[in-house]
Amino acid sequence: MAHSHEGHSHGVNDAGAAERNKRALAIVLGLTTTFLVAEVVGGLVTGSLALLADAAHMASDSAS
Repeated sequence: MAHSHEGHSHGVNDAGAAERNKRALAIVLGLTTTFLVAEVVGGLVTGSLALLADAAHMASDSAS
């Protein structure tokens, strides 16, 4: 079964998509970092090792 590509492209030079992806990545990085800071503060204030461990996990997520 053949299909047509008429009317849309699969081009890798779609600058608009690249900019949207960069913006989405920046937003997610900002949210992850915000939660990371909140978990560090909460972990230190409450003495919760679980929050500090999760903050370390989020730090590795942010770094990657």
